[in-house]
Amino acid sequence: ITIAGQTAPGDGVVVSGQSFWVDTHDVVIRHMRFRRGETKVWHRDDSFGGNPVGNIMIDHCSCSWGLDENISFYRHMYDPSEGQYEAKELKLPTVNVTIQNTISAKALDTYNHSFGSTLGGENCAFMRNLWASNTGRNPSVGWNGVFNFVNNVVFNWVHRSSDGGDYTAMYNFINNYYKPGPATPKEGAIAFRILKPESGRSKLDHKVYGRVFAEGNIMEGNERVTRDNWDGGIQIEDQENTDGYTELMRAKAPFEMPHITIMNTRDAYDYVLKNVGATIPCRDAIDQHIIEEVRTGKPYYVEKLPKENTYGDVWGLAEKSQNKDGYFKYRRMGNDSYKLGIITSPAQMGGFPEYHGTPYVDTDGDGMPDEWEKANGLNPNDPSDANGDCNGDGYTNIEKYINGISTKNKIDWTDLKNNYDTLAEKGKLM
Repeated sequence: ITIAGQTAPGDGVVVSGQSFWVDTHDVVIRHMRFRRGETKVWHRDDSFGGNPVGNIMIDHCSCSWGLDENISFYRHMYDPSEGQYEAKELKLPTVNVTIQNTISAKALDTYNHSFGSTLGGENCAFMRNLWASNTGRNPSVGWNGVFNFVNNVVFNWVHRSSDGGDYTAMYNFINNYYKPGPATPKEGAIAFRILKPESGRSKLDHKVYGRVFAEGNIMEGNERVTRDNWDGGIQIEDQENTDGYTELMRAKAPFEMPHITIMNTRDAYDYVLKNVGATIPCRDAIDQHIIEEVRTGKPYYVEKLPKENTYGDVWGLAEKSQNKDGYFKYRRMGNDSYKLGIITSPAQMGGFPEYHGTPYVDTDGDGMPDEWEKANGLNPNDPSDANGDCNGDGYTNIEKYINGISTKNKIDWTDLKNNYDTLAEKGKLM
């Protein structure tokens, strides 16, 4: 399954109101926006996630306003009976999952659950992404095995930056940029935390932690941790008697990982802010505000809030959980947390913008606009040419269209040195 948001006309696509689930395998999703925006207490869920099996590529997506997490991919619940008899589901890892150039920002803290992501799986890679203004899980490591976290930007966490995993986990944390924001505590270990590995699910009678390779990560404003990530940036979970664990956890070389072109950390920061999210056909107003917030450190919010549902939906809350105004009374942060970047309602950012667009002319209905077909020597009246391969590079013509691949030059895409973001170079499809 391929969902090519970059082929949308006008202002592009946004999925709102409900979660978007991936419950299958062999999926490519690019340049899509998932902004759930639901604030009812009985409808707490992710903006983008599901029960993914494997072979998943998420690229240039924008995920926000989740009531659980913005985007999560790490496990597959498998029914071994295939519905033939009653059996306990097996919790299996998602395999071969890549999330890159993607935003996870502004999860809703309506019920103390402004969380960015739970990620993991076997043979996974998470690179050049942005987590911004989520209180926690930026991200949380949701599986064992090797967790590859490279060239990401994390901004304005509150009580959790990156953490999780278990006693068998192996972490590659390489050249990521951590930028405390206005909601990040100024004191305490969380202020400069890169990663907090955890030892959960061990059946042993003593604590055992996974192994960590951490190198080149920048903690803005903290020269000590930036100079040596192990000088305070890698932290044991909160408990007594953890002396001596750190050196046992420390790996001297990266664990085996997929091929990733690793950028200098400061270059990666600039690259992420310039390129991250659904940028084709355009970067919408919400993402523009998020990027500017990261760049300047100053949260965007509307000065004049609406009178109704200002801080979330009051419908459905048990009376014992309501404050005098009917909202959730157990929030850790005050009602004005949106001024620090932590929101409880989309209304605090002005709500959804309007999206406009006029469909492309596609006379033969083959998914390729007439304008593109004519410019590339194809026949806009022949629907069969979508499945042709005009230059013999192995990609069909419609794949060339949706991915911005040249129809003239034959490139060996099986050679990793030839791979690059063909859409980013052009900035548009046509």
